[in-house]
Amino acid sequence: MEINKKIKFLEPDHVRCLSMHMAHVEPNMNVTTEVPMFKGSKSMYADPVFESLLNFIKPKVEEAYGKSLVPTYSYWRTYFKNQDCPPHKDRPSCEVSVTLCIDASDKTDMWGINVEDKVFKLNVGEGVIYKGCEQEHWRHELFYDWHRQVFLHYIEKDGQFYPEFKYDKREDLYFNTQVTQ
Repeated sequence: MEINKKIKFLEPDHVRCLSMHMAHVEPNMNVTTEVPMFKGSKSMYADPVFESLLNFIKPKVEEAYGKSLVPTYSYWRTYFKNQDCPPHKDRPSCEVSVTLCIDASDKTDMWGINVEDKVFKLNVGEGVIYKGCEQEHWRHELFYDWHRQVFLHYIEKDGQFYPEFKYDKREDLYFNTQVTQ
């Protein structure tokens, strides 16, 4: 099982397309959030484009992780200068998580994500697999203008801990119900 390792998941054309999608959607978004630590960021739960990405990269995630997985949900966020992400663990739908860098306003010194005692500076198209609900993870203050990130979550297909979280308790991936974080 390879977790906490940087992996290239997407080619430049893929991430350029995803970043363009996010940039197109962002101006129409309400930036209010119930989560104080992310005030001012823009984010979307279960965007159909990123729900598709869950399945698209799943074979690579399974190969690295060493087990069959079931997707739960996708969640993308654009962070802005001076925002951070305090240390936390995620909810049960995040048994296996991938944090994947989509784009950044400055690609010379990428914004690191800390997973326990390791720091990963992910280039565009790269991600890290970690145990979202077991491993503490966070980001320090963003020092450039903006950073686009997607979080892709799975549970173990034959796992004993979280089977009820298949599709994040939705009928299917493409059914976008409101879930409070």
